Amino acid sequence: MMRITCAAVALILATSASASADAPPNYVGLMGSYVLPDSARGTDDGAGFHILYGSPMSRRLSLELNVFGQRTDLSDGSGRDAGYGVGLDLRYLRGSPRLGWFVLGGLGSFWEDYGTDEELSPYLDAGIGAQAGGNSLQLRAEARYYAIFNNDTYAGADVLYDARLNLGLLYSFGAAQEKPLRRFGEIDDDHDGVVDTQDDCPGTPFGTPVDARGCPLQAVTAIGDSDGDGVLDTQDQCPGTAAGVAVDAAGCPLDQDGDGIPNAEDACPDTPPGFKVDITGCVSEAQTVTVLKSVHFEFASAKLTRDARVVLDRVAIGLRSQPDLRLEIIGNTDAQGSDAYNQQLSLARAASVRNYLIDRGIPGNRLEAVGHGKRNPIADNDTEEGRGLNRRVEFRVLTE
Repeated sequence: MMRITCAAVALILATSASASADAPPNYVGLMGSYVLPDSARGTDDGAGFHILYGSPMSRRLSLELNVFGQRTDLSDGSGRDAGYGVGLDLRYLRGSPRLGWFVLGGLGSFWEDYGTDEELSPYLDAGIGAQAGGNSLQLRAEARYYAIFNNDTYAGADVLYDARLNLGLLYSFGAAQEKPLRRFGEIDDDHDGVVDTQDDCPGTPFGTPVDARGCPLQAVTAIGDSDGDGVLDTQDQCPGTAAGVAVDAAGCPLDQDGDGIPNAEDACPDTPPGFKVDITGCVSEAQTVTVLKSVHFEFASAKLTRDARVVLDRVAIGLRSQPDLRLEIIGNTDAQGSDAYNQQLSLARAASVRNYLIDRGIPGNRLEAVGHGKRNPIADNDTEEGRGLNRRVEFRVLTE
């Protein structure tokens, strides 16, 4: 057990020394445990402790050194069993240390004391959990499942399966220097103090001073940053950016709606995906865009799915930014079924889209709903793939 402990400590210290400069700080955790032992042990559920030391390798991945123990009563009342373990896990975090969830897995060694005998066994473990809190202190809850390879003490049970439910606190070293989130519950994935929804420079290296937009301060990055955009020349894919233009992590002007017009030149920065724009970044020419497919509606129904509502929310934002833009909403179906049924379904789906956009604040006089039934296929109705393409809702830009 001592050799395993030393090896685990050496590995995690080596990882700490080589971790990337933009990784979050190291952390420690202390948790209480509720233990659910394998039935082969013949013991009741019990309590225990769990101590860990984490060393992030990146914003997502961390190595965690674990030390834990437990005591459980024999079901027949004849005594107690004790067990202590040490191991190393790899944790993958989604979200941020302040608010996120994670999965983990690893291996280690588990020492058991039965009163009259003892045994050291290897184990594998896997788990899932979540954490939330402030810069330095977070609450962590997790569930772990252990496969302990013990083939000497328990007859007929070569592998024992134990579970542990852990709840406790994490403390992050040096995290107090980070800027707090602007509002509780929002994600700041690069830990620069500017939440992702307001961060013009996502992916800023950890610890880099930033301005109110979340971009590195020019005073800090002036050396080797000829255009002063906060991205070093060695990493800048768009050198020569004009002063004051917001850039992404590659040093290129931001284009938040992805229409090819940088934010600094975009008069309509919220154009919905798929629409063609003019040199000002606004939708102007007559065009037809397929916005929703059959998978965005419940089967044989005009009821919008959650994914459809997400798409239409984005369209509504774009329509609010261009108050003169008018749309014809066109429902289309495949060739299966009668003409009357398809005409009714296509119109119902177009009307459902129109009503949703009106509920999002778009005036009804800017939206026209029509149903084309199966009259205008864009693919072969003799194949399933073609029929799927034909079941669609299109937006046609109306000109005065």
